[in-house]
Amino acid sequence: MSLAEYESASTEALVREILKTLPDLNPGVQKSHSIALGEIIRGRDFTPASVPFMKRFDDLKLRIISPSVLATTPPDNVAIDPDYRVPVYVIQVRTMRQTAGDAWEYEAAWSYKKSFQRRKWKVTGSNGVMKVEPGPVIEGNWRG
Repeated sequence: MSLAEYESASTEALVREILKTLPDLNPGVQKSHSIALGEIIRGRDFTPASVPFMKRFDDLKLRIISPSVLATTPPDNVAIDPDYRVPVYVIQVRTMRQTAGDAWEYEAAWSYKKSFQRRKWKVTGSNGVMKVEPGPVIEGNWRG
């Protein structure tokens, strides 16, 4: 699918589930979030989610910023929010494949500092209601 097609109701449901289930790896510290679509090639290519797509999550009262504004901090090149100087949860919707008229398979990941997890997901829709089911973990150093 083209990256433009990623900004759909099914992807929104997936991102909402990921945001809801993220582990709090730094309790008490303000968090920022960022959403990238497709493959991320470190230091070169990524596609940030559009501002209208990010605004769909305003009701969650989370700080969601474009990955295009992220900075890094040495020595580990951790992604940080340039305004608040705090680490960012980067959510990557890596692949999306429609398997039926109302069903999609995704590969998505999150990272925070040195912790990350990539897994498969299944999203199905019925009468405008999306159901999100986590699949197997593909890789990562966080196994919660």
